[in-house]
Amino acid sequence: MVSYMDIIERVLVLEQTRNSQKNVTMTTNTSKANFGNLFAKSLQEVEAKDPLVKKNILELDLSIPVGEEAKFKKCLKFVLEKEGNKLVLEDGGSKESSRLGILQSTAQAFGYKGNIKNITRNDAEKIYRKLWEQSGASSLPFPLAVVHFDSYVNSPASSKRFLDKSKGDINVYLKLREQRYVKLASTKPEVYGKYLQGWKNRITSLQTMVAAHVKANSYAENSGYFVKNV
Repeated sequence: MVSYMDIIERVLVLEQTRNSQKNVTMTTNTSKANFGNLFAKSLQEVEAKDPLVKKNILELDLSIPVGEEAKFKKCLKFVLEKEGNKLVLEDGGSKESSRLGILQSTAQAFGYKGNIKNITRNDAEKIYRKLWEQSGASSLPFPLAVVHFDSYVNSPASSKRFLDKSKGDINVYLKLREQRYVKLASTKPEVYGKYLQGWKNRITSLQTMVAAHVKANSYAENSGYFVKNV
């Protein structure tokens, strides 16, 4: 299976090769091209050559959220995509029902009156916005903000500990989060064992997002392209 980072590497190599062949020097001042659009164009070329890429690819949004609202929307998008819309009858060790990643008790604590199975995306966004405000993610730079917010949604107390211990180092932060999952699964395998691989996959998705932004911005700085700010 083609990994997402393999895809990113191949796209960036394609762009570098194209520029080298054209012998064109592009600078921020002279180029009107949007790096996100160029990246997408190259991505389509890679997809066309390799069906596995198209089969396994994630939608790569390389825009950088600069305002709090844009940052919240982008972080929320990641969380909701990972949580999905399916009703979960017994979520983790809580034995409660959840939907869109929100437990029945959490929804009620934030003012939702109905059954969690009927919660809408709009209802969920209102709850997540309050969690966003509580988490402190708005004060963090992207992509650390999405890593911390996603962790806070999973465990507020643990996420604060991860942030303090990691001192903002994303790799350390995610390593601490993975260690917590492994400990939970080993301590209570009958409850948490079945969730371990899914938890690890979520961490991998965060690592992929972080790496994509680092590579894209690094390439943008070296090539003169720019990544869109939103």
